[in-house]
Amino acid sequence: MNADLLEPSRVDAAARAWGAALLHIAGADPRMRREAGRDETWMVVTGSPAPSVNGVFCLARVPAPDQVELLADRAARTAAQYAGPVSWSVQVRSHPTEAIVRTAATHGLTAQSWEPFMVRDLEAAPQSAPSASPLRMRAVDGSEADLYAATLGAGFQAPKEIFTPLFTAAVLDAPGITAYLGEIDGIPVATGMGILLDGHIGVFNISTAAAHRNRGYGALITEHVVRQGHHQGARTAYLRASDMAVSMYASLGFTLAEHWTYLTAP
Repeated sequence: MNADLLEPSRVDAAARAWGAALLHIAGADPRMRREAGRDETWMVVTGSPAPSVNGVFCLARVPAPDQVELLADRAARTAAQYAGPVSWSVQVRSHPTEAIVRTAATHGLTAQSWEPFMVRDLEAAPQSAPSASPLRMRAVDGSEADLYAATLGAGFQAPKEIFTPLFTAAVLDAPGITAYLGEIDGIPVATGMGILLDGHIGVFNISTAAAHRNRGYGALITEHVVRQGHHQGARTAYLRASDMAVSMYASLGFTLAEHWTYLTAP
């Protein structure tokens, strides 16, 4: 589907669902902090070192500079309260205005990067049947939070300590959140997560360990997350992708809807 054929209201609803998913994660664990501002602007600080899951998030098409300024001050103070280093960011659904760039710069957030936001209409495209594969997918709960974080770390080639503060036992046990491990002969090699809220299934944490890449496992676990969400009533799927993964997600029926901007420390 061409991005021009996506209804703006569907993209807006999917963007709000992404924000609701992040708020849902932060609300599942009392160690995390969240605060709602006006004009679809939120502050979320999870305690993870990753700036992508901490800071100010603007989900309106036109961000409100005054709300960004207000919540950026609070995000800075909140992040400083954690024992370990907690980086944070300002995120908007478009190119940031000059006022938002100035606000971010006062907190040292002078680097800009962009991330594709993709949407799939599950009512327009029928779900495909599961493909034959040695990869076996299973849902995991909070009792396996450490294993899930370790497998995520292997998949993203990052320390698991980035993920343990975010995907805690409380988060993995929260209603609407389902974490998945993809296993080969009982060995975890891939991950995924679905967050089902208000008719939207958010696809998160698609990763595959380096030794098992280029075998289609990312596509398989993505389809599994989407299929499970559709069976539970989701009408739309959404995800944030890397540039390298856009073509893979497009082959699964996702459409590149927007590029979102991160303002982070260099």
